Amino acid sequence: MWKRLNDKIKEGDIILSHNGTKHTADSLDMLLKNIKQKGLNVVTVSDLIYNENYTINSNGTQIQK
Repeated sequence: MWKRLNDKIKEGDIILSHNGTKHTADSLDMLLKNIKQKGLNVVTVSDLIYNENYTINSNGTQIQK
């Protein structure tokens, strides 16, 4: 998995991992470690969603008031 991501991953990217696949759970610790070693931050989807004072436009984009 990391070989496919290493040269492509950059700030702002979202990595979607499915929990029902054979190797995702086994690879998660290694992926997170390598991402952090590249100087990138890891956050959850919940961290990206505005919880208060926002609207959603017709494109589905959240806009903070």
